[in-house]
Amino acid sequence: MKFSHALILASSLAFFACSGDDDDSPTGAKAGYDCTVSDGVKVAYPTVSEQFKIGQTIDVVFGTTIDDGYRIVFKKNASDAGLDLLDESFDLTGPADGKTCHTVKVKLDAEKGVEPTLTGIIRVIPYNKQNKGNNSELFVVKE
Repeated sequence: MKFSHALILASSLAFFACSGDDDDSPTGAKAGYDCTVSDGVKVAYPTVSEQFKIGQTIDVVFGTTIDDGYRIVFKKNASDAGLDLLDESFDLTGPADGKTCHTVKVKLDAEKGVEPTLTGIIRVIPYNKQNKGNNSELFVVKE
């Protein structure tokens, strides 16, 4: 009797573990990021009030509908021209379907000109459709 209960419990757990993966849910949604965008780029992380230090490596998370190479730019504010954080373009490794989250690691590098500011923004810019780029929310950059 106990063996049959254990067998039922084990098969139930296996069923629920396999059935939780939904093809319609965006990649990265489990991490709490909403990368859905209908046209262009949406930067999901960094979010408002995050705090980073000069020299820290951070994950930039974004969704896009544009299959292109990308510039990742640090800006002190929305009107700043910005500084490229990568030496080469970032190329997507997954689909540009407007619901998949893409992650790129960047370093807030003083050697590239990043300075401690009260605020910072990461802008993700497609090379061939620069007007479709998007800014992250404002975050804090400390020494």
